[in-house]
Amino acid sequence: MKNARIGILAVLVVGLLLASAFFAVDVTELAVITQFGRPVKVVTDPGLQFRIPLVQQVRRFDARLQVLEPQQSEFLSNDKKNVVVTYFAVWRVADPLRYFRALPSEAAAESQLTDVISSELGAALAAVPFDELINTDIDKRRLREMVAEIKNTVKTVGHEEYGIEVVEFDVRRLSFPDQNRRSVFERMRAERERIARRYRSEGEEEARKVRAQANGEESRILAEAYKQAEILRGEGEAAATRIFGEAIARDPEFYEFTRTLEAYRNFLDDKTTLILPSDSELMRLLTEGLEARESRQP
Repeated sequence: MKNARIGILAVLVVGLLLASAFFAVDVTELAVITQFGRPVKVVTDPGLQFRIPLVQQVRRFDARLQVLEPQQSEFLSNDKKNVVVTYFAVWRVADPLRYFRALPSEAAAESQLTDVISSELGAALAAVPFDELINTDIDKRRLREMVAEIKNTVKTVGHEEYGIEVVEFDVRRLSFPDQNRRSVFERMRAERERIARRYRSEGEEEARKVRAQANGEESRILAEAYKQAEILRGEGEAAATRIFGEAIARDPEFYEFTRTLEAYRNFLDDKTTLILPSDSELMRLLTEGLEARESRQP
Protein backbone atom coordinates (compact mmCIF):
# COMPACT_ATOMS: atom_id res chain seq x y z
CA MET A 1 0.00 0.00 0.00
CA LYS A 2 2.80 2.32 0.87
CA ASN A 3 4.60 1.56 -2.35
CA ALA A 4 1.42 2.31 -4.30
CA ARG A 5 1.15 5.68 -2.68
CA ILE A 6 4.75 6.45 -3.47
CA GLY A 7 4.16 5.42 -7.07
CA ILE A 8 1.10 7.63 -7.37
CA LEU A 9 3.00 10.52 -5.85
CA ALA A 10 5.89 9.99 -8.26
CA VAL A 11 3.51 9.92 -11.20
CA LEU A 12 1.94 13.18 -10.02
CA VAL A 13 5.32 14.82 -9.63
CA VAL A 14 6.42 13.66 -13.06
CA GLY A 15 3.12 14.90 -14.51
CA LEU A 16 3.52 18.27 -12.90
CA LEU A 17 7.11 18.49 -14.14
CA LEU A 18 6.06 17.55 -17.65
CA ALA A 19 3.19 20.08 -17.54
CA SER A 20 5.52 22.82 -16.39
CA ALA A 21 8.04 21.91 -19.09
CA PHE A 22 5.75 23.22 -21.79
CA PHE A 23 4.62 26.80 -22.10
CA ALA A 24 2.79 28.85 -24.75
CA VAL A 25 4.02 32.08 -26.30
CA ASP A 26 1.21 34.37 -27.45
CA VAL A 27 1.27 36.16 -30.79
CA THR A 28 1.68 39.43 -28.92
CA GLU A 29 4.71 38.20 -26.96
CA LEU A 30 8.43 37.54 -27.21
CA ALA A 31 10.27 35.36 -24.72
CA VAL A 32 13.76 34.59 -23.45
CA ILE A 33 14.51 31.26 -21.71
CA THR A 34 17.13 31.56 -18.98
CA GLN A 35 19.06 28.91 -17.13
CA PHE A 36 20.36 29.96 -13.74
CA GLY A 37 19.88 33.59 -14.79
CA ARG A 38 21.69 33.29 -18.10
CA PRO A 39 19.76 33.47 -21.40
CA VAL A 40 19.92 30.24 -23.40
CA LYS A 41 17.15 30.67 -25.97
CA VAL A 42 15.15 33.47 -27.61
CA VAL A 43 11.59 32.74 -28.70
CA THR A 44 10.16 35.06 -31.36
CA ASP A 45 7.50 32.76 -32.87
CA PRO A 46 4.17 32.14 -31.15
CA GLY A 47 3.18 28.62 -30.16
CA LEU A 48 4.00 25.85 -27.70
CA GLN A 49 7.60 25.80 -26.40
CA PHE A 50 9.64 23.49 -24.18
CA ARG A 51 11.90 24.22 -21.20
CA ILE A 52 13.65 22.19 -18.54
CA PRO A 53 11.49 22.33 -15.43
CA LEU A 54 12.99 23.85 -12.28
CA VAL A 55 16.16 24.68 -14.17
CA GLN A 56 15.05 27.06 -16.85
CA GLN A 57 12.82 30.13 -16.45
CA VAL A 58 10.83 32.14 -19.00
CA ARG A 59 10.78 35.90 -19.20
CA ARG A 60 8.10 37.31 -21.46
CA PHE A 61 8.06 40.70 -23.25
CA ASP A 62 5.17 42.53 -24.88
CA ALA A 63 5.84 42.64 -28.63
CA ARG A 64 3.16 45.23 -29.34
CA LEU A 65 3.75 48.93 -29.97
CA GLN A 66 4.11 50.98 -26.81
CA VAL A 67 3.41 54.71 -26.54
CA LEU A 68 5.69 56.82 -24.37
CA GLU A 69 4.20 60.15 -23.27
CA PRO A 70 6.35 61.64 -20.51
CA GLN A 71 5.59 64.85 -18.68
CA GLN A 72 6.48 68.08 -20.46
CA SER A 73 10.07 69.19 -19.98
CA GLU A 74 11.70 72.62 -19.94
CA PHE A 75 14.83 73.32 -22.01
CA LEU A 76 17.00 76.31 -22.88
CA SER A 77 17.47 77.54 -26.45
CA ASN A 78 20.70 78.91 -27.93
CA ASP A 79 19.64 82.50 -27.16
CA LYS A 80 18.88 81.62 -23.51
CA LYS A 81 15.11 81.39 -23.79
CA ASN A 82 13.16 78.80 -21.84
CA VAL A 83 11.10 76.39 -23.96
CA VAL A 84 8.59 73.87 -22.62
CA VAL A 85 8.41 70.79 -24.86
CA THR A 86 5.73 68.09 -24.96
CA TYR A 87 6.64 65.04 -27.05
CA PHE A 88 5.79 61.38 -27.58
CA ALA A 89 7.52 58.26 -28.85
CA VAL A 90 6.20 54.95 -30.17
CA TRP A 91 8.47 51.96 -29.55
CA ARG A 92 8.57 48.16 -29.31
CA VAL A 93 10.99 45.40 -28.41
CA ALA A 94 13.04 44.56 -31.50
CA ASP A 95 15.90 42.47 -30.04
CA PRO A 96 14.64 40.42 -27.04
CA LEU A 97 18.09 39.22 -26.01
CA ARG A 98 19.63 42.70 -25.95
CA TYR A 99 16.52 44.06 -24.25
CA PHE A 100 16.74 41.32 -21.61
CA ARG A 101 20.39 42.05 -20.87
CA ALA A 102 20.00 45.83 -20.75
CA LEU A 103 16.67 46.39 -19.01
CA PRO A 104 14.99 44.65 -16.09
CA SER A 105 11.44 45.77 -16.90
CA GLU A 106 9.20 47.80 -19.20
CA ALA A 107 9.24 50.70 -16.73
CA ALA A 108 13.03 50.72 -16.89
CA ALA A 109 12.86 50.72 -20.69
CA GLU A 110 10.58 53.77 -20.72
CA SER A 111 12.79 55.51 -18.18
CA GLN A 112 15.93 54.93 -20.25
CA LEU A 113 14.19 55.97 -23.46
CA THR A 114 12.95 59.15 -21.78
CA ASP A 115 16.48 59.97 -20.64
CA VAL A 116 17.89 59.47 -24.15
CA ILE A 117 15.20 61.64 -25.79
CA SER A 118 15.52 64.39 -23.16
CA SER A 119 19.27 64.47 -23.61
CA GLU A 120 19.01 64.74 -27.39
CA LEU A 121 16.28 67.38 -27.15
CA GLY A 122 18.32 69.47 -24.74
CA ALA A 123 21.40 69.31 -26.98
CA ALA A 124 19.41 70.11 -30.14
CA LEU A 125 17.54 73.05 -28.60
CA ALA A 126 20.73 74.47 -27.14
CA ALA A 127 22.22 74.60 -30.64
CA VAL A 128 19.53 76.75 -32.28
CA PRO A 129 18.05 80.18 -31.45
CA PHE A 130 14.41 80.41 -30.53
CA ASP A 131 13.29 82.13 -33.77
CA GLU A 132 14.40 79.04 -35.73
CA LEU A 133 11.93 76.94 -33.75
CA ILE A 134 8.87 79.18 -34.12
CA ASN A 135 8.81 81.72 -36.92
CA THR A 136 6.22 83.12 -39.32
CA ASP A 137 8.76 82.74 -42.12
CA ILE A 138 8.72 79.08 -43.13
CA ASP A 139 12.22 79.34 -44.63
CA LYS A 140 13.69 80.18 -41.20
CA ARG A 141 12.07 77.34 -39.27
CA ARG A 142 14.26 74.32 -38.42
CA LEU A 143 11.98 72.44 -36.05
CA ARG A 144 11.15 69.66 -38.52
CA GLU A 145 14.81 69.12 -39.34
CA MET A 146 15.68 69.05 -35.64
CA VAL A 147 12.95 66.49 -34.85
CA ALA A 148 14.11 64.27 -37.73
CA GLU A 149 17.72 64.34 -36.47
CA ILE A 150 16.63 63.50 -32.91
CA LYS A 151 14.48 60.63 -34.18
CA ASN A 152 17.39 59.11 -36.12
CA THR A 153 19.72 59.39 -33.13
CA VAL A 154 17.19 57.94 -30.68
CA LYS A 155 16.45 55.04 -33.07
CA THR A 156 20.15 54.21 -33.31
CA VAL A 157 20.81 54.44 -29.56
CA GLY A 158 17.65 52.55 -28.65
CA HIS A 159 18.40 49.65 -30.96
CA GLU A 160 22.12 49.34 -30.30
CA GLU A 161 22.02 49.73 -26.51
CA TYR A 162 18.60 48.49 -25.44
CA GLY A 163 17.22 46.38 -28.29
CA ILE A 164 14.35 48.87 -28.73
CA GLU A 165 12.95 49.98 -32.10
CA VAL A 166 11.69 53.58 -32.00
CA VAL A 167 8.96 53.56 -34.63
CA GLU A 168 7.93 57.20 -34.28
CA PHE A 169 9.02 60.31 -32.42
CA ASP A 170 7.63 63.82 -32.67
CA VAL A 171 7.26 67.05 -30.75
CA ARG A 172 3.61 67.56 -29.94
CA ARG A 173 3.82 71.08 -28.56
CA LEU A 174 6.26 73.91 -27.97
CA SER A 175 5.25 76.44 -25.33
CA PHE A 176 6.79 78.84 -22.89
CA PRO A 177 6.92 79.22 -19.14
CA ASP A 178 4.25 81.56 -17.85
CA GLN A 179 6.80 84.18 -16.90
CA ASN A 180 8.12 84.36 -20.48
CA ARG A 181 4.83 84.11 -22.36
CA ARG A 182 4.00 87.83 -22.29
CA SER A 183 7.39 88.87 -23.67
CA VAL A 184 7.12 86.26 -26.43
CA PHE A 185 3.67 87.48 -27.43
CA GLU A 186 4.92 91.07 -27.48
CA ARG A 187 7.81 90.08 -29.71
CA MET A 188 5.49 88.22 -32.06
CA ARG A 189 3.14 91.22 -32.18
CA ALA A 190 6.05 93.56 -32.94
CA GLU A 191 7.18 91.22 -35.71
CA ARG A 192 3.73 91.20 -37.30
CA GLU A 193 3.52 94.99 -37.06
CA ARG A 194 6.91 95.29 -38.74
CA ILE A 195 5.74 93.06 -41.59
CA ALA A 196 2.51 95.07 -41.87
CA ARG A 197 4.47 98.34 -42.07
CA ARG A 198 6.65 96.86 -44.80
CA TYR A 199 3.60 95.79 -46.79
CA ARG A 200 2.03 99.23 -46.38
CA SER A 201 5.24 100.93 -47.46
CA GLU A 202 5.51 98.71 -50.52
CA GLY A 203 1.85 99.41 -51.34
CA GLU A 204 2.31 103.17 -51.03
CA GLU A 205 5.40 103.03 -53.23
CA GLU A 206 3.53 101.03 -55.85
CA ALA A 207 0.61 103.49 -55.65
CA ARG A 208 3.00 106.40 -56.26
CA LYS A 209 4.40 104.63 -59.30
CA VAL A 210 0.91 104.01 -60.67
CA ARG A 211 -0.12 107.62 -60.05
CA ALA A 212 3.05 108.95 -61.69
CA GLN A 213 2.49 106.69 -64.68
CA ALA A 214 -1.15 107.80 -64.92
CA ASN A 215 -0.18 111.47 -64.67
CA GLY A 216 2.43 111.04 -67.38
CA GLU A 217 -0.09 109.29 -69.59
CA GLU A 218 -2.60 112.06 -68.93
CA SER A 219 -0.09 114.76 -69.87
CA ARG A 220 0.82 112.90 -73.04
CA ILE A 221 -2.83 112.48 -74.06
CA LEU A 222 -3.62 116.15 -73.32
CA ALA A 223 -0.57 117.33 -75.25
CA GLU A 224 -1.53 115.16 -78.21
CA ALA A 225 -5.12 116.43 -78.05
CA TYR A 226 -3.96 120.05 -77.84
CA LYS A 227 -1.68 119.49 -80.81
CA GLN A 228 -4.51 118.01 -82.87
CA ALA A 229 -6.84 120.85 -81.78
CA GLU A 230 -4.34 123.47 -82.84
CA ILE A 231 -3.85 121.76 -86.18
CA LEU A 232 -7.60 121.61 -86.77
CA ARG A 233 -8.03 125.20 -85.56
CA GLY A 234 -5.31 126.41 -87.94
CA GLU A 235 -6.81 124.47 -90.82
CA GLY A 236 -10.26 125.91 -89.99
CA GLU A 237 -8.97 129.47 -89.77
CA ALA A 238 -7.12 129.03 -93.04
CA ALA A 239 -10.26 127.72 -94.71
CA ALA A 240 -12.33 130.56 -93.21
CA THR A 241 -9.82 133.15 -94.40
CA ARG A 242 -9.80 131.64 -97.86
CA ILE A 243 -13.60 131.59 -98.07
CA PHE A 244 -13.78 135.12 -96.66
CA GLY A 245 -11.26 136.36 -99.22
CA GLU A 246 -13.15 134.70 -102.05
CA ALA A 247 -16.37 136.32 -100.83
CA ILE A 248 -14.78 139.79 -100.68
CA ALA A 249 -13.27 139.42 -104.14
CA ARG A 250 -16.67 138.46 -105.55
CA ASP A 251 -18.53 141.62 -104.22
CA PRO A 252 -16.35 144.24 -102.51
CA GLU A 253 -19.18 146.77 -102.24
CA PHE A 254 -21.41 144.35 -100.36
CA TYR A 255 -18.52 143.57 -98.02
CA GLU A 256 -18.00 147.26 -97.32
CA PHE A 257 -21.73 147.67 -96.71
CA THR A 258 -21.89 144.78 -94.25
CA ARG A 259 -18.81 146.07 -92.43
CA THR A 260 -20.50 149.46 -92.09
CA LEU A 261 -23.61 147.86 -90.65
CA GLU A 262 -21.46 145.97 -88.16
CA ALA A 263 -19.88 149.27 -87.15
CA TYR A 264 -23.34 150.75 -86.62
CA ARG A 265 -24.30 147.75 -84.49
CA ASN A 266 -21.22 148.19 -82.35
CA PHE A 267 -21.58 151.84 -81.44
CA LEU A 268 -25.29 152.67 -81.94
CA ASP A 269 -28.02 151.82 -79.41
CA ASP A 270 -31.15 153.47 -77.97
CA LYS A 271 -29.01 155.60 -75.64
CA THR A 272 -26.53 156.89 -78.24
CA THR A 273 -26.66 160.46 -79.54
CA LEU A 274 -24.76 160.90 -82.82
CA ILE A 275 -23.77 164.32 -84.25
CA LEU A 276 -22.43 164.18 -87.81
CA PRO A 277 -21.82 166.82 -90.51
CA SER A 278 -24.26 166.78 -93.38
CA ASP A 279 -21.66 165.68 -95.89
CA SER A 280 -20.47 162.73 -93.79
CA GLU A 281 -20.36 159.46 -95.66
CA LEU A 282 -21.82 157.74 -92.62
CA MET A 283 -24.64 160.29 -92.45
CA ARG A 284 -25.45 159.92 -96.11
CA LEU A 285 -25.62 156.12 -95.82
CA LEU A 286 -28.09 156.41 -92.98
CA THR A 287 -30.33 158.94 -94.69
CA GLU A 288 -30.05 158.07 -98.39
CA GLY A 289 -29.13 154.39 -98.37
CA LEU A 290 -26.78 152.35 -100.56
CA GLU A 291 -28.12 153.87 -103.85
CA ALA A 292 -26.85 157.35 -102.88
CA ARG A 293 -23.43 155.88 -102.26
CA GLU A 294 -23.38 154.07 -105.56
CA SER A 295 -24.55 157.26 -107.45
CA ARG A 296 -21.63 159.24 -106.12
CA GLN A 297 -19.07 156.72 -107.29
CA PRO A 298 -17.57 157.47 -110.76
